[in-house]
Amino acid sequence: MAPAAEFPRRGFQEAMTITPLPAADDAQGRSLKRFISQQPAWKPGHELPWDALFSGLDGPRPRHSGPGVFGGHVYAQAPLAAARAVEEEDKHSEPNGRLLGMFGIHSIQGVFTNPGLEDRPFIYEVSPLSSGRSFKARLVNARQPNQPSQSPLGPFPISDANLPLSDICFSCITTFKRSTPTLDEVQEAHSAQERYADILSSRAPDEWDLSPQADIDLVKELFPNPGPGAFPILNMHKVDMTAYNADKVITDRRELIFYRLLKPLPMEDVNAHILCHAFEADRNGLIMLGNHLGYGYNLGVAASLSYSFYVHVNPEEAVMNGEGWWLQEVCWPRVSAGRCMMESKIWSPRGMHVASGYQDGIIGPEKNKSEGESKL
Repeated sequence: MAPAAEFPRRGFQEAMTITPLPAADDAQGRSLKRFISQQPAWKPGHELPWDALFSGLDGPRPRHSGPGVFGGHVYAQAPLAAARAVEEEDKHSEPNGRLLGMFGIHSIQGVFTNPGLEDRPFIYEVSPLSSGRSFKARLVNARQPNQPSQSPLGPFPISDANLPLSDICFSCITTFKRSTPTLDEVQEAHSAQERYADILSSRAPDEWDLSPQADIDLVKELFPNPGPGAFPILNMHKVDMTAYNADKVITDRRELIFYRLLKPLPMEDVNAHILCHAFEADRNGLIMLGNHLGYGYNLGVAASLSYSFYVHVNPEEAVMNGEGWWLQEVCWPRVSAGRCMMESKIWSPRGMHVASGYQDGIIGPEKNKSEGESKL
């Protein structure tokens, strides 16, 4: 088997670079802080060798993916714009020189309305909802130009912000809470590391297979061990839970993913660290459920509708320092009406439950199509 192709991979600071734009006013006359992204978002499966697979095929090639980029990009970058706005405000607002705890991201409530496209930037508009001394809330709307950038491979020029914009593709409310002393500490009696110790102790975290570029049974069969592609920000390894899940109903099945930073990130940039966790928790979740539902060879649609992420600890406790591996625990407690609900728990290397994600999306098998319109 030929070795996996290697692609440049960006760390958080490069992949998520945003540049401030001149402020604008909204319909209520409030000042909007505006930002533009600089680098294209990653597209799942884009680096897989599809051309080689279809090289001998006569007629139209099957459509193997939709137009959208990885939703975790805008899900992390929109709150980053809010965080940069809040951090700048907070520099000038400490009363009488008295130091207060830092403002860290407390929650993200996101709604996906249109696919993001990789050949143009995201334009973020940040508006205030609430501004207290210890709690803030910001609304962020993300849109893209209605035409590709003149530099579609990035970096995107600032002038792209002057192009006509399409409708909102993502909107979120991001809340911020100051660090406070912990009076009580309560979590599950046993961490994921303890509950699955027999499985996890069988090998080191980085000895498990890399998380698939697209975790769909058919794609994994076509492209075994293809490498990470250009997936940015994190190294991720998926634990083999096949034996554990074999005799369980879907609601009792679990998937576990180890992850840590691809490149160093300043420890003082706590909101960037928090957003790495939110970015990670959005990857492959709904399509993994497709495999459990039996759609792994005929997946038709899997798309997030809404995604909520909650940080349960002070922001500095979410910082990924050192070489330890963080662990995502995934389950799907409900599927109905063509939709599913995914729950993620984020565990620190020492077994602290740091954050949780709740995602609702649509999922279903491929519908029959006429010849020439098939989707792989």
